[in-house]
Amino acid sequence: ELYQSLRSGGAEPLLVKGLVCRSLYPRPDYRDSGDEDVLCGEAAFENLHKRMKTLGMEPASADLKSYEVPYRKKDGLLYIELHKTLFSQSSDIFGDCNRLFEDAFEHPATVEIQGVPVDTLDWSQHMLYLILHAFKHFLHSGFGIRQICDILLFAHRHGGAIDWERVRLSCRAIRAEKF
Repeated sequence: ELYQSLRSGGAEPLLVKGLVCRSLYPRPDYRDSGDEDVLCGEAAFENLHKRMKTLGMEPASADLKSYEVPYRKKDGLLYIELHKTLFSQSSDIFGDCNRLFEDAFEHPATVEIQGVPVDTLDWSQHMLYLILHAFKHFLHSGFGIRQICDILLFAHRHGGAIDWERVRLSCRAIRAEKF
């Protein structure tokens, strides 16, 4: 409902990971999610920030200049991260990765989740993001079986539509190919 409401305001946010990955599992409740990631881009952030507040979502951080701004539903469990970019621009390792997603809003994929059409990254970019997100966790704090399952289930479901050469070359471009 929140996603549909954000879209009705004229923005075209993309849902990444979270619910998109949950929809891959035979029983979605087997894949928990502490937050939902919504990519909005820098240009749409202010509009979506205002919409989030109108919908009862409050920033969980006072830093609205960060590449991702977390929001919580007052007296609720809903936790959303509104992303201006997918990776922190100030990161020496991952800041350059954002260039691989510059055209993300030009050709989104659509997946139906509980009867609701949801826009996300195209299948190749989403696979790349799942890999790079796992790589980020691997370098900083480790990653687990859930991320491996997400990648494998995503490849199984969307593998025929993924440009694997593009994914490989993108990983090579940021020296993540061996990962």
